[in-house]
Amino acid sequence: MLTIGIPQLYCGASGKKGAYNRQEIGLARAFAALGCRAVVLYPALPGTAPAAEDLEPNVRVLTLPARRWRVHAFYQSWQPLLDEGVNAVHVMGDTSLGVPGLYRFCQKNNIFFYSQLGALQSAAENPLARAVMDLLAKPTLAVYRRSTVFAKTPAVAAQLAARRIACAGVMPVGLDTAIIPAAAGDRAQTRAALGLSTDPNARYLLFVGRLDGYKRPLDLPPLLAALPQNWQAVVIGDGALAGALDAALAQQGLTARCRRIPALGNAAVQGYYHACDVFINLNDQEIFGMSLLEAMYAGCPPVARPAPGPDFIIENGVSGLLVDGDAAALAAAVQRAAADPALPNAARRRINGHFLWRSSAELALRVIPAGKDAPAQER
Repeated sequence: MLTIGIPQLYCGASGKKGAYNRQEIGLARAFAALGCRAVVLYPALPGTAPAAEDLEPNVRVLTLPARRWRVHAFYQSWQPLLDEGVNAVHVMGDTSLGVPGLYRFCQKNNIFFYSQLGALQSAAENPLARAVMDLLAKPTLAVYRRSTVFAKTPAVAAQLAARRIACAGVMPVGLDTAIIPAAAGDRAQTRAALGLSTDPNARYLLFVGRLDGYKRPLDLPPLLAALPQNWQAVVIGDGALAGALDAALAQQGLTARCRRIPALGNAAVQGYYHACDVFINLNDQEIFGMSLLEAMYAGCPPVARPAPGPDFIIENGVSGLLVDGDAAALAAAVQRAAADPALPNAARRRINGHFLWRSSAELALRVIPAGKDAPAQER
C-alpha cells in the first residue's frame, strides 16, 4: 500500500490540534479514501515524548519533538518516515526553513518529495524582518526548482513562473467534510440554540480568524458602524489585536452589537456559519482561507477583499462578492449579499465542486510513483 507522509513544518498560532480544519488531516483522510495510507507529522517541543494516534484506518498522526525558530519547525529526526514505510512526502512548507533538510533526507532514502505551495515570500509585517526571511528562504526555493511543485492558487502559479520554478498544476486546499456536522435545524432554530436573536429582521455578520494585523480585524468596527442597526457581528478568534478590537468597538458604541468569542470547538463554529447571514474576510493578502471554505460550504455567502485566495475561491457575483473599498463599500456589499437568495446555494456548489480534499489527493496520485523502488525525482 502506498504510504504518504504529510509533515507540518509550521509551528505558529494556526493549525493546532482542535483547530477548525487542519489541512494535513483532511488531506490524509482523502488519501485513505483513495486506498492509500497517510501519516501526518506534527511538531512538539524538544524533550516531548513521541506520540502516535490512529484517527481511523490508514490515517496515523505522529507528534514528534522538534526545535523551533519563530514559526519554523526543525524535527529532531526524520527517522519516523522510514519507520512508517513512507513512499512519498506531501509538503505544504511554503518558505519554511525546514524544507531543505527534509528534501535531503528524502533524496538519500528514495522517498518521493513534492510540494503544494501557498506562498513564496515571507508574510512578516516588519519590512526588515520580511527581507531577512526572504533571504533565508532562498535554499528552500532552490529545492522547489529541483522537485515537483503544485500551486494552491493561480496567483502562486504565476509567481512560480516568474521565478522560473516549474509548476505541475494548481492544487487548491480542500475542505475536510468529515469533521463538519450537519445543521441541527433551520436558521431560526440554530440562532435560538446559540443565544442569538430570533427576530426575523435581525442580521448577523460573521468573522472567523486570528485577531492579528494581517487579518485586518480593526476594519470591522467601521464596517459594523456603516451597517443598519439591525446588523450585529459575531467574531470568533483571538490574537494580538483582541484588546484593540474590543476598545475600538467600545469607542464607537458598538459593544452591544458584537459578540466576540476567543475560541470554539469545530462543531460550535459550524453552528455560527449556519446562523449568520454573511461571512466577511477583510484580509487583502489572504493566501487561501479555510474559514472562507467552511462558510461557503454551510451556505453563508462571503464578502471578501480581493486577494489570491478569495479571488480563486469566489466567483464574484455568483458565489460571493469581492469588494475593494472602504467601510461604506463593504457595508453595501454585505447588505447586497444578504439580500441575494441565490448566493447561499451557489456558494455550496462552488465548494462541493472544486474545493474538497479528494480532488487534490487525486491530482497528487498522478505524480507519485506507484512503488517504493521508484526513484525520487531530481531535475
